[in-house]
Amino acid sequence: MILPHRDGVPRQRTERRYFGDKPSGGRRCDGSAQRVVIDITPEEWTERLLAAETTAASRRTARPIRKPRPQAAPAPVQMPAATRPLREQLAEHLQSDCPRCRAGRCVRVIELRQRIRRTAEIAAAPASPIYGQLRTAFREHRASCIPCKNGAPCDAGRKLAARMTGIARDHLTRTA
Repeated sequence: MILPHRDGVPRQRTERRYFGDKPSGGRRCDGSAQRVVIDITPEEWTERLLAAETTAASRRTARPIRKPRPQAAPAPVQMPAATRPLREQLAEHLQSDCPRCRAGRCVRVIELRQRIRRTAEIAAAPASPIYGQLRTAFREHRASCIPCKNGAPCDAGRKLAARMTGIARDHLTRTA
């Protein structure tokens, strides 16, 4: 017989079922105080248990399934220096509380990642000698021009930047 036991939920009754000391702990469980008939010997039970364990073990695979590891990102030292400002912008934006970033649909992040990829492709690909000369001239101009230093490029700075962008676009369309 299963020992009588209670479920701990207090019973709401208006009348008393019996007089005297009432057992504490609430109402009696439905499965409490039932007779159990065992129609199997302990030896038969252990045989059936062993048979069930061996069938379960045969269904399990002995060989683990390996998942491919994600490709590790290159170290910042290995990344082109031209992408550093874009990567810093991306890191700064990802640290902000952008609701679209949390939802995985941020246009700014997608745009920055595309620009980083394009800039890295341009830096990795062999550029024309004209592009190198223009880049050197642009850097020298920015170092000496006061409006360009302050962030408001002059006409000459804009023309140099536009020419560099045009060469880079042409190079991208030829390589893509």
